[in-house]
Amino acid sequence: MMNLTPADPDARERVDRARVLTNVMLENPDAGPNYVLLMILAEQLQHLHDIFEAAERHRIQDARLPL
Repeated sequence: MMNLTPADPDARERVDRARVLTNVMLENPDAGPNYVLLMILAEQLQHLHDIFEAAERHRIQDARLPL
């Protein structure tokens, strides 16, 4: 049976998605900004922000813990 649960992509995958979306928008400058693509890009960038913020919190917390 197929697993239809969407996978949560890692930071590298999200960066790649954001890069592809940006390139698509840049390749079609005559059409003007595509609102849907901009919303998807904004969502991907927010997820990246959250991933990096969580990693920073873990790094700070690990630095505070004595070994």
